[in-house]
Amino acid sequence: MKMKRIAYSLAALALLTAQAQASSGFSCEADDKNVTKLVIEGAMPRSEPGLINFGGIVEIDGKKAEFKMPDVKNFTGRGGVIQVRASARAGDEIFSVFLSIRRNPKEEDDWGGTYEVSIAAAEKKSKTAPTVKRGKVKCFVE
Repeated sequence: MKMKRIAYSLAALALLTAQAQASSGFSCEADDKNVTKLVIEGAMPRSEPGLINFGGIVEIDGKKAEFKMPDVKNFTGRGGVIQVRASARAGDEIFSVFLSIRRNPKEEDDWGGTYEVSIAAAEKKSKTAPTVKRGKVKCFVE
């Protein structure tokens, strides 16, 4: 009986002392009127590169796409710079977004940067030129 109690105590102690994974996050919005709506958010582990969560919404001229974690094609987050590229299909179109933000040395949590959004026909044979919008973003990073 005493041995069981020791075993349970050791198991509980191991669970309590396991290191919790700390994370940081970012939330960005368009800082201009070039797009109807642009919101991109993500969470990153502090101990290693990569994303642990991602989501976003882009709306231009009545066309809308939502982005999820599997839509991320490229992500970099280090040295005061965050860059993310994602693509998602919405109906007959492919929405792509590229976000590049940098730490503001004067404001620790408020970062600024740029975005580029393109909407292209999903069908490669289409002769329609992609719609491309560029502008500025404001982000909160913690």
